[in-house]
Amino acid sequence: MELLGQLLINGLANGMVYALIAVGFAIVYNATRVFHLAHGAVLTFAAYVFYVSIVILRLWLPLACLASVAAAAGLGCLIELGIYQPLRSKGAKPFALMIASLGLLVFLQNVFAIVFSTDIQTVRAGGLQVYQVGPLTVTSFHFTVAVIAIATFLVLQLFLGRSKHGRAIRALADNPELAAVVGISTGRTHLLVLALGSSLAAVAAMLFSYDVGVQPEMGFSIVFLSAVAVITGGAGYLPGALLGAVLLGIIQQLAIWQIDSIWQNGIVFAVVLLFLFVRPQGLFGNKLDVRKA
Repeated sequence: MELLGQLLINGLANGMVYALIAVGFAIVYNATRVFHLAHGAVLTFAAYVFYVSIVILRLWLPLACLASVAAAAGLGCLIELGIYQPLRSKGAKPFALMIASLGLLVFLQNVFAIVFSTDIQTVRAGGLQVYQVGPLTVTSFHFTVAVIAIATFLVLQLFLGRSKHGRAIRALADNPELAAVVGISTGRTHLLVLALGSSLAAVAAMLFSYDVGVQPEMGFSIVFLSAVAVITGGAGYLPGALLGAVLLGIIQQLAIWQIDSIWQNGIVFAVVLLFLFVRPQGLFGNKLDVRKA
C-alpha cells in the first residue's frame, strides 16, 4: 500500500503539470477550433529559453521565468500571425490547420536538436529536498507543482470570468459568429488566446525542466497526452481538460505498479481508448451545451 500511495502522489504531481498544458491546449482549441499540435513545440521552446536563462546566462530565477513565459507567448502569437491567420484567409479547413501545426511541431523539434543537440540538458543541480510524511516521500518538486498549479488556475479562472478580455475569449469559444456581431475582434482575440495558452505551456515547461531536464522531443509526446486529456475530459470544457490531465497522470504512474515502465504510455492510451468506447463525449460532455470555457 505504501507503493500505491507513493505512485498516487507522483501521479498527482505529474497530472497537475499535464493539466497546465492541457488547459492551454483546450483554450486554443475552444476559441480557434485549431487542433494546436504546435503547442508541444511552444512548450519545448519555453523550456530551452528557461535552460539558457538559468544555466548559460545565469539570470535571477524570476527573470528567467518571465523570459520563458514571454518567449512562449511571443512564439504563440507568431504561429497565429504567420501560419493560422494566413491559412484561414485562404479558406483552409480545420484539418489543414492541424496538419500545418503538426508540420511546425516536427520542424521546430529538428531545429532544437540541431541547436542544442539531442542530449538532455539539465537545469537543476543536485537532488530534490525530501520530506517524509508517514511512510510516504514528498519532494520539494511536489510542493512546488501544487502551489504553482493551484495559483495559476485561480488566476486563470479570475481572468476568464471577470475580465473583459476573458469574457471575449469565452464568447468566441461559445459562438464565433455572434461574438463578431457584437463587436469582438476575432483576430485580436485569437492572438490573445495563443499568447495565453502558450504562457500556460511555459509554466509547465519550467516545471518539466526543473524535474527531468530538457530535450528536443519532450513536446511531442506531451502534447498528444494533453490532447487525450482534453478529449477525455470533454472537448470544449476547461475543467474537464484539467481533470482529464490529472487522471492521465495518475493512470500513467499506476501503470508501472505491476508492468514495466516502457509500457507506461501504451497502457494510458489503452485505458483512454476503452473509456471513450464507453463515454465518447468525455467526462463532462453533457456540459458542452451550457458553456465551452
